[in-house]
Amino acid sequence: MSPRNPAQNEAQRAQTRQQILMAGLKAFAEKGYAAASMAYIAKEAGVSKGLSYHYFSSKEDLLHGIFEMLVAVGEGMEDQITGKSPKEQLRLTVEMGFQFMDEQTDIVRFMTAIAIQPEVTARLKELITKHKNLSIDMYRDIFAALGYDSPLAESYAFGALMDGTVLGYLALGPDYPLEDMKQKILTKYHL
Repeated sequence: MSPRNPAQNEAQRAQTRQQILMAGLKAFAEKGYAAASMAYIAKEAGVSKGLSYHYFSSKEDLLHGIFEMLVAVGEGMEDQITGKSPKEQLRLTVEMGFQFMDEQTDIVRFMTAIAIQPEVTARLKELITKHKNLSIDMYRDIFAALGYDSPLAESYAFGALMDGTVLGYLALGPDYPLEDMKQKILTKYHL
């Protein structure tokens, strides 16, 4: 077997990093940040503990890596709505949000789990605040363009509807009427 070329080495490094990120995400969601060790995460990722520390210097560094990965996913979703009408932006946000809930349940579980772990939110405060402000600003602009009297309050109300749906879906799983809730939100906003 011939040695890997630089592109193959880079692809292998990216794949290993992603394996560690996803194992960390799942471990933090299922066990909680405090209870999940780097040794456990490395085992779940199928790599040695030493290799996991090659990619992430600490459990907190891994946590930041996971959050940055999720922010990039969110930014990718935001890119898909850029340039659309405000009504279409909101419709796409709802559609993509529900699709994400359905297809990326582990990620949604992680996001929900970290939100209720004060030691984790404290470690991510700066990143969470930055992302929250960007999201709220985007929604506020959409609701302002749609003519809402209190676009900032509507942004928070919209967020609460989506967050409540997430909690219901995580609690009830396949018994939760996800499609019905999506239609209810689309109808509420005349989408």
